[in-house]
Order: sequence, then C-alpha cells, then structure tokens
Amino acid sequence: MEEEEKKEDTNLDNLGQTPKDFGRVIDALHNKSKLSSLRTYQGDMAEFIKEKNESVISIAVKEKEGKEEEKKKEEEAEKEEKKDNVHLIPKPAQSKEGFQINFTMAFLSLLLVAGGILASFYIFEFIKKEPVSKVVVEEKIIPYNNLITLANLTGQNLGTELAKLSLSNGISILKISDADGRLLKKAQDFFDFLEVSLPATLGRTLEDEYAVGVISQNKEVSSFIIITVNDFGRAFSGMLDWEGNMEKDMSFLNTETNTGIVASTTVSVKIPMKQDFLSWKDIIVKNKDTRALANQKNQTKIAYSFLDKNTILITNNLPAIGEIFSIYASRSIAR
Repeated sequence: MEEEEKKEDTNLDNLGQTPKDFGRVIDALHNKSKLSSLRTYQGDMAEFIKEKNESVISIAVKEKEGKEEEKKKEEEAEKEEKKDNVHLIPKPAQSKEGFQINFTMAFLSLLLVAGGILASFYIFEFIKKEPVSKVVVEEKIIPYNNLITLANLTGQNLGTELAKLSLSNGISILKISDADGRLLKKAQDFFDFLEVSLPATLGRTLEDEYAVGVISQNKEVSSFIIITVNDFGRAFSGMLDWEGNMEKDMSFLNTETNTGIVASTTVSVKIPMKQDFLSWKDIIVKNKDTRALANQKNQTKIAYSFLDKNTILITNNLPAIGEIFSIYASRSIAR
C-alpha cells in the first residue's frame, strides 16, 4: 500500500515537472478516490459520548424493565402468599367458630323446646286441677287462733250454724261456702249471700278483703265482721246511711253461741231490750270512736268502729270492740 502511494506520489511529482504534465496532475487529482476524513480528538470524543449515551440509556431501560419485572414477581408472590393464608389459616378458625355458634344455637333451641314442653305440661296440670280454695281471711286482716269451715250454708241459717260451734278462747275465723259449694272469697260475695243491699256510697268504696269470725274471751262469745274500704270519707257516710237497716241485715251476729271447750254448757245470754229504748249514739271504747245501737244503759244490739281509716269492725258487743282492737293493733308489732 505504501509502495503504491509512493509510486503515485513519484508520478505526480514527475507529472508536475512540465506544463504538459500539469493537466495530467489535475486529472489525476479528480480521478483519485475520496480521501478519508481527518480524525480529530473532538470527533473521537463526540463519537465516544454518543456510543456511551446509548449504552447508559439501554442499561437504564434494561434495569427499569428488570425492576418492573422483579416487582411484578414480588406482587404475584405476595398475592399467592395471601391466597395461601386465606385458604389455610382463617378457614379452620372460621370453621371452629362456626361450629361453636352452631353448637350454642342447637343447645339453646333444645333448651327452649324442653322449657316449652315443661311449661305446657304444668299449664295443662294447672288447668286440669280444681282451683285451691283460699282461706277467706288471712292474718294480714287480723291475727286468729282457729280457722273453722262452714259449708253448704244459706243466709238464713248462718246464725243457727254459728250457735252450734264449740269454740276455744281467742279469735276463730270462718271459712264459708254457700249451698252450691261456692267459696265466698270477696266481701261483695258475702253480702250477696246474705241478700243485703249496701248503700251505694259504701258499695263503691268496698274492697274485696273481709273477715267473719267469733271472739271468745272470759266465757263471753261475740260474733263480728271486718270489711275493708278504700275511701274513709265515703265509707263513713255510707255507714251512717246503713244504720237504719244494719241491725236487720247483720242479724246473724245476734245469736246465742256455745263457749265450747272450757265450759261447753255455758251459754251467752242476751238481755231482752225493747226497741223503743234503742238508738244510735257515739260511744268511746278504749279511745276509739264507736257508733252503737244501744239503750240508755249502753247495752248494745249492734255497733261499728273504724280500726283504721280503711278497716271497719261490726259486732254485737261493745267490749268485743276493745278486745278486737287490741288484737288488731298487735298485728303491726308481730310483723
């Protein structure tokens, strides 16, 4: 290569020696192949930087793509891990919890069914059984020593049956049923049994609770009835209105009654009193205001007093009012 260049240079040099050869030189220069471009430092640097930039970009792109791909793989791995956790861990816990809930519900259902069966059984038995007869009077009205049952009575023979009783000392409470065997549980039932029409004012304030009894003290026997009311003012007015018929309506109280165990032959004798000498009057008995149908000697046919503002005692004997009041007052201490 170098030898050919030398030859060409020699020829060119030789051609340039004569004017004739100068034209050849010109032709030779035009026909000669294009010379290679001159390499400089600036050009090499530009080309290097260009190549370098392309390498950095390509690497960056590849790194970015690699990171994205790695991120995708991590996300896929996390998803798979979550799926595994969902399928493997919670399901047994949920299954266990569900089993507990189902077991509890089943137990409660069985308990409710059993309770319903038992309740139905007891209701059926309760309906099938005859109602238990309550004692007409309980200690909450007045304390008593004996409870006596009088069955198949009428309003007309109640006094006669009272006279046949053998009584011990103290208070005896009567449990009364009519000719049909119906227990007289309420005060109004008792007055209907006696065919007594109470004054309207008294009837409106009358409560259900009442007591019919006999008190025996020192060989003296007295019958009584206790009624309860809910309005003192109306009750007092009603009792005043009733005074005209009270003796006749409560005639069963005025009977001769045996004193029983202690002296069975002793009879409580009533002193005959003329109606002309009887009148209603106010009498104080053991500091209690009492209204009594009595004669001038205070011999009483019938009397009544308020044991408290809601409790009225009606009896045939003034001394009995004092004794019954003392026993009635003691009930609050006994409680």
